[in-house]
Amino acid sequence: MNKIIFKILILLHRLVKGIANRVLDKKTIRPRDFSNAMLKKYAHHFSGSVINVSGWMDEDGQGSHYKKYFTKHTSYTVSNVRGQGKGFGSASLAGYQEIELDLLKDLPVSLEKKFDVVFNHTTLEHIYEFKKAFNNICALSNDAVIIVVPVMQQIHHTKDFGDYWRPTTMTIAKLFKDNGFKPVIIECNEQPFAPIYCFAIALRDKSKHPTLTPHINFQMGAYNYGSP
Repeated sequence: MNKIIFKILILLHRLVKGIANRVLDKKTIRPRDFSNAMLKKYAHHFSGSVINVSGWMDEDGQGSHYKKYFTKHTSYTVSNVRGQGKGFGSASLAGYQEIELDLLKDLPVSLEKKFDVVFNHTTLEHIYEFKKAFNNICALSNDAVIIVVPVMQQIHHTKDFGDYWRPTTMTIAKLFKDNGFKPVIIECNEQPFAPIYCFAIALRDKSKHPTLTPHINFQMGAYNYGSP
């Protein structure tokens, strides 16, 4: 009897999730919509040189490109790693300035603090040497780092990359601090119906961005576990 009840509850759970994903605000439910909306909200605070790390062709998954979000950029670069299906050469074919960058290798001195803004979307979970990759991303920036990473999501992998990590929001904040950055934005699309992303921004010097109001919310998964 317990097995039957369990199966019924699972079916009901999937039914509710299916309905929610169709009728609720996609900016709250669909993680990519959420992270894109957050980037649009904050990108105008930043100017100068921008790099989208491991950005493939810079596509935002909604028919546009992340370059358009950074309306005050003076230069825009995409990095990719060689030897993958979505690797080096993809962005240049799409008309972007592209550099080869492997986050698993020591960062070349010439790239240290080379960019004002470093943006990375859903790459870190696929890198086993997570901390080294995170450190390299931070080392690229002389001002701001913007990261999007899943904190709760079904495992997904291909022949080109695995799927290893789901860092908590506190882990992300601590890693920023370890690299000399101050976390100013940490927020998740908190809901029980779809994968949950963390959107995070950290700054080397908060005083350079007086109009950016900090908002730190470490909560993640409360709605899934009954304690919102």
